[in-house]
Amino acid sequence: MQELSLPCPFERGVDLREKSYYRIGGRTQFFAMPRTLQHLGDLLLWNDDQELPLAVMGSGSNMLFSDEPFSGIVVAMEMMNRMFWVSPGELFCEAGVENTDIAAELLRCGRGGGEWLHMLPGRIGGTIRMNARCFGGEISGVTAYVVAMDMRGRLRWLTGNEVFLGYKQTSLMTSREIVVAALLRFPVSKAPEEIRTEMSRYEEERQRKHHFDFPSCGSTFKNNYEAGRPSGQIFEELGFKGQQEGGAAVSGYHANFIYNTGKASSSDVLALAGRMRRAAREKSGVELELEVECTGIFERDHLNACGVPFIPADTDNRKGWAGLLRNPGQDSSVSGSGDLFPQTLLKGYLTGYFGDNGSFPRDIAVHVEQLAPIAYAAGNPLMPFLRWTTRADSGVFSADRGTLVGGPTSGTFVDELWRFPVSELFIGHGGRGARYLEFEMRPSGDWVALRFSERRVREAGFAVLSCESWSEDVDCFADRDGFGMTFSFRLLYPFLEKNILALQCCASLGDQRYGLFPWWKTDSETPDFHQPDRFLRVRLTS
Repeated sequence: MQELSLPCPFERGVDLREKSYYRIGGRTQFFAMPRTLQHLGDLLLWNDDQELPLAVMGSGSNMLFSDEPFSGIVVAMEMMNRMFWVSPGELFCEAGVENTDIAAELLRCGRGGGEWLHMLPGRIGGTIRMNARCFGGEISGVTAYVVAMDMRGRLRWLTGNEVFLGYKQTSLMTSREIVVAALLRFPVSKAPEEIRTEMSRYEEERQRKHHFDFPSCGSTFKNNYEAGRPSGQIFEELGFKGQQEGGAAVSGYHANFIYNTGKASSSDVLALAGRMRRAAREKSGVELELEVECTGIFERDHLNACGVPFIPADTDNRKGWAGLLRNPGQDSSVSGSGDLFPQTLLKGYLTGYFGDNGSFPRDIAVHVEQLAPIAYAAGNPLMPFLRWTTRADSGVFSADRGTLVGGPTSGTFVDELWRFPVSELFIGHGGRGARYLEFEMRPSGDWVALRFSERRVREAGFAVLSCESWSEDVDCFADRDGFGMTFSFRLLYPFLEKNILALQCCASLGDQRYGLFPWWKTDSETPDFHQPDRFLRVRLTS
């Protein structure tokens, strides 16, 4: 049998003890390290066919891996670590950026509001997923948008209200989406000396409480505010400081910390945590929720004692799976969106081509939607199947909107729109074939469409531009809410492979400013949107 190979950077047989803060865990079959959105999307689509169990981690600062071998994929976000300012007070961070690095960037730029992130273990993706907080700061308070990818590769920007549900709770904790980036807001300027003083105070507090004496994941349980006191105080009252279970021990300085004193197993940690939770319930009348994320296969008795949801293991009825994005035997195509249409494939804001600070306006948004199931569209091939919309609240894309009266537009079909401010959509082959389509449009309704047989080579029969060849398959619209096009199923069917299309939204502002969504990871090259190998592959609903 041919050995499996992942479609992104990866390692085999990685010891998860070396990857987690707890220094606990077995070996994983695959340890994936995507560097780009395209890597991550390709991996998720590849695993649709392979059906391997899959878990996602940031830095493992809040994860307890099972000691048992994991015959699946652990996806680490550590290589997706770009960070840049889109405006003076808005910082764009990929999920793999460390919290401490964000605090350091705020110090460098004299921006207040993120001092509490200094020395907070973890990466921003995990911090957002659990709505982490400490020293009076909470990530929900500084997060404007969260960018998430689902198991089909679909990508969308979510508002804070769509994500954050309260104390250490988010919608992402129960959805099958991966945090890939966030837009953080720090509008207040602050003297670097004041920022540094506050960061030092938090660092001293962590040292005073001996947070880093031994491997741990910090607080083991969330606070229950109905109890009127922190969980650590409850456990101290119950005499848990210093108590042990195998190699796991409660800190003598903070009774809500469980240390790995040397050779603790995941069972040791959960057995001790289960005792603590039971004592809090039976002796103090307080129900507590485990904060540490259990990932892998564990004894069901331990999971039940700690109140951890799980999926029963088919191979052993004494065990259960917890903390996975995809469980063994689970259909990863099920995304929770049901059969409602339209369905979002891409939705969000464009960022600068190179990710340079302030290199592109932050308010140009795009939306690509599937309007009907593939099966229905196949029987109605000329119906609108995909819709692409561009919207801008200010700047060059909003300038022409005031002249529009609403409704359909009869804009001019014209070549070389790229010389002016223009929004562009590329549609490529779902199997990474060479053919692709390019559509360009301005708010005025002017538009153009092109076919390519390979990179920048126009397809035979389409060298001379003509709107007649597109008239039955493309409809344009432009009004005060945005501008864009709809595309027929007949037009897009040749580009579908296993229900997958490759998509890329772009914009050129006519002054050497270029934007992308999804964004690419590139540092130095001549800007060129014609790179179909970089388009994001997305699985459509059948």
